[in-house]
Amino acid sequence: MKHYSYIMSIIILDFETSGLNPYHEDIIEIGAKIYKKDKAFESLVQPKSNRAISKKITDITGISNKILRDSGKNYFNVCSEFYNWILENTKEQDNITIVSHNGNSFDFIFFKRILIDLKEGGIDITKLPEIIYIDTLPLSKRLYPGRTYYSQPSLAKTFQILLINAHRAMNDVLVLEQIYSRLLTDLSKHFDPNNNPTMILDYIELKM
Repeated sequence: MKHYSYIMSIIILDFETSGLNPYHEDIIEIGAKIYKKDKAFESLVQPKSNRAISKKITDITGISNKILRDSGKNYFNVCSEFYNWILENTKEQDNITIVSHNGNSFDFIFFKRILIDLKEGGIDITKLPEIIYIDTLPLSKRLYPGRTYYSQPSLAKTFQILLINAHRAMNDVLVLEQIYSRLLTDLSKHFDPNNNPTMILDYIELKM
C-alpha cells in the first residue's frame, strides 16, 4: 500500500457538550490548537437547541447556563469563526489532520455536524483541504496493548502530564497535545509517522 507525505496542519480538537449523544446533544465549548504552534481557538457556545444544560454537566465542566448566557456565542456565529480560523491556519496545505481522543465516536461526529450546519447556512465548506481524522483512543490501544484503562486522564497519568481543570475544552486540548506527542514518539519505533497520517491510520486499522 502506498503512503504519502503531505504539507499539512495538525489540529488538536476537543468539544465540551451538553451530553454524551453526539447526534442529539449541543456543543457548549470548542477548544482547538495547531499542534506545537501558538495558534489556538477557544469559545463558549450557546446551545443550538436552546435547551438548558443539566446540573450534571455543570458539575463535570464547571460551565453553567448563566455562563453560557453571559459569555457564550451564538452557535452559527462561533462555528463560522471556527471555520475561518481553520482556513486561516491551513492555507496552502494539502490536508488537515484533526486529532481527538475518542473522536470517532464523539468529537469527529460533532465536527462533521458543524460542517453540515455551515453548508446549510450558505458557507462554502469546499475551501477546506482534505481532512484526515486520527483518534488517539484506538491508536493508544494498538500501541499499548494490555492496559486496563485508555481514557485521556489515565494516559496523562502514565505519561506524567499534569491535569488542570479537566473537562474544559482548551485544557483538554493542551493535555492531548502532549499525549499525541508521546504517541508519535513511540510510533517512531515502528515507522516515521511525521507528516504521513495515512500510515498512522493504517497502523490503527491493522493494515501494517
